[in-house]
Amino acid sequence: MASFEPSLTLPEEEAEAPVASRRKRLFAILFKRACKILALVVVLTAARASLADQYHVPTGSMWPTIEPGDRIFVVKAAYGLRIPFTEAWLFHHKSPRPGDVVVFADPRGGAIPLVKRVVATAGQTVAVKRGILYIDGRPQRIERLPDGRFLEHLGPRAHESGGRDFEDFGPAVVPADHLFVMGDNRPASLDSRVMGTVPSALVRGQVLGVIFRGEGFDWERVFRWIR
Repeated sequence: MASFEPSLTLPEEEAEAPVASRRKRLFAILFKRACKILALVVVLTAARASLADQYHVPTGSMWPTIEPGDRIFVVKAAYGLRIPFTEAWLFHHKSPRPGDVVVFADPRGGAIPLVKRVVATAGQTVAVKRGILYIDGRPQRIERLPDGRFLEHLGPRAHESGGRDFEDFGPAVVPADHLFVMGDNRPASLDSRVMGTVPSALVRGQVLGVIFRGEGFDWERVFRWIR
């Protein structure tokens, strides 16, 4: 009579169970990590859309305040907070004022953001005569420094000027909810004298400073605040 010994081989389903369990745990871990990375990307992208960002400036229209090749730091929440990826405001606590350097969408529909200085706001009158900027009929003083540089005064604020443009302009009144912007390097700046005033809704933020030069390395222009 034949005898039978008990088998030590597990059923196929039970043998594969530990392997399947390990795979399931591994997939769960990878999925959680992927979700965390995705959440981080979303938060950072939303922060860039609503809070702050940096831009490369390729032209010299804002020289010497911003030189070609500079990378600038822009605070998008300087005037309020927008819902990420929309033009709608969550809240709006102030508006750009004369002297602010701002980044804005091209009012002509161009894809590249522009950077200029606000010289006048809604209701003010702008004119240029013999290279002097007039706001509401008052000339904005140009001061020549001992080293040959020029400072232009916009009310109580002053900034370095890259040159005077002697082509007369205006007078023109800034419409409601618009800004009149100009480059600090007036002879080389395409600004509101040509493209018209900028709707306030197109402003993307205020420029606070130069992060670093994009061409070469100059310690004098690393983290340089803008006036």
